[in-house]
Amino acid sequence: MSQAKALQEKAEMFERRAESAADPISRQHYKEMAAHYRRLATEHLEISRSEPARQA
Repeated sequence: MSQAKALQEKAEMFERRAESAADPISRQHYKEMAAHYRRLATEHLEISRSEPARQA
C-alpha cells in the first residue's frame, strides 16, 4: 500500500470517529486530525509526482 493511501485511510478513520464522537471537543479534535492526515496524503502525492521515477 502506498504511503499516500495509508495516510488517506487514517484521515477517513478520524472522520468516522468524529461522526460518532459523543462530545464537541472530541468531535473537533478528530476532525482536525482527519484534516491533518488529508494534508499529509496530498503533500506526499505531490512530492512523489515531482520526483523522477526510480529505476529498480
